[in-house]
Amino acid sequence: MLRADNISKSYADRVLFAGLSFDVGDRDRVALIGANGSGKTTLFDIVAGVTLPDTGQIIKSKDSTIGYLHQDINPSSSNKLLDEVENAPKDIREIAEKINNVHKALEDTDTSNHDKLLNQLGELQHGYEMAGGYDVHHEAQAILSGLGFKQTDYERSLSEFSGGWLMRAELAKLLLIKPDLLLLDEPTNHLDLEAINALNIALQRYEGTVLLVTHDHDLIDEVATRLWIFHDGGIEDFQGPYEEWKGKHS
Repeated sequence: MLRADNISKSYADRVLFAGLSFDVGDRDRVALIGANGSGKTTLFDIVAGVTLPDTGQIIKSKDSTIGYLHQDINPSSSNKLLDEVENAPKDIREIAEKINNVHKALEDTDTSNHDKLLNQLGELQHGYEMAGGYDVHHEAQAILSGLGFKQTDYERSLSEFSGGWLMRAELAKLLLIKPDLLLLDEPTNHLDLEAINALNIALQRYEGTVLLVTHDHDLIDEVATRLWIFHDGGIEDFQGPYEEWKGKHS
């Protein structure tokens, strides 16, 4: 799925990590453990291509997709909440736009390629169905509801929500898009217990790979199959639950 080869990153005289190499497989669930400032978010930025490493490279599978939930979310759209989430899957949105264009072309009674357009419409509608387009509306509502949004919130503009609720909206978009690799940086911030439980279930069912930074040890134990413990500029790769690792280091 993804491989890091000799990754290093420093700021001024401070070395966050040096010579990191690791492999992440399909459906891995990796929790990053370490003190604030140890480099967890920086590593996420490097994996996502937001920041370049000082040395080394990130190698990922061809055509694989990455979704990144940051700690701080600012409103970037005045769209209504449900519209924003529903439009997140780019492939579905593009097919929907093509279907709309074909419908407009078919309204022209003078068109000479009516049959060709009908065939094109049929192919697009089949592709829309295979991509989950007909289910996206209900799936988006189910995800939003699980994260604590009320039905009356769906028609509200994103600009009306606080930072914590905007983060939930971004999380809903990522869960709907289903990227191959999901990077979650403190996803439980601003979540109540019910929403955390919904996130827990969603991550356990998630078919892609998850890298997770969180202080919620219960979530780590429920979701993670591997731990990366940051210390002394390196990473300890532990295969097992957090409580087991903690017991060995207490």
